[in-house]
Amino acid sequence: MGTEKYHNEYLFEEVFERNVPFQNDDMIEQHPFLNKIYPYALNIVQLVTYCENNTVALLSGSLEIGTVDSNAGFEEQIGEVSCGLDQEGNMKPYAYNLKTLQKIDKHPQTRFVFAGSKIPHFDQLKALAINLHIENKVDDVISWKFALDSKGQAILITWLMEKENLL
Repeated sequence: MGTEKYHNEYLFEEVFERNVPFQNDDMIEQHPFLNKIYPYALNIVQLVTYCENNTVALLSGSLEIGTVDSNAGFEEQIGEVSCGLDQEGNMKPYAYNLKTLQKIDKHPQTRFVFAGSKIPHFDQLKALAINLHIENKVDDVISWKFALDSKGQAILITWLMEKENLL
């Protein structure tokens, strides 16, 4: 990513009845920690929330990480590696290459080791996903995809409901 960044947030006031930073088309300068993992693509935190008995909770979390594959186009690189997250945002000791399903303990290009690493501002990301689910008034499962900007601000990239084949 170059030094010049474009930032144009679209606020989904009409959907959630409050200001929710939503990124639309422009580049995000991602958090320095996520840049250490892989700086050439936007690494995405995916959180899945569910509602049961009027209580919303985090079902699962993962970090979708870009890679470079000399045989693939740019579109094929985004989110090619997925590393699970626990309820506190700690990265699992291994991730999976989603093309080959190969289990890996470090990023194939940057050599970033997954074990012992924690997603910064994870508590805020988790709380935001749960609060958005509550405000959405859905008794279902919702998958949330967030970017984390250089200042630690969560940017909502997209969300999918169970009926939209979210997993």
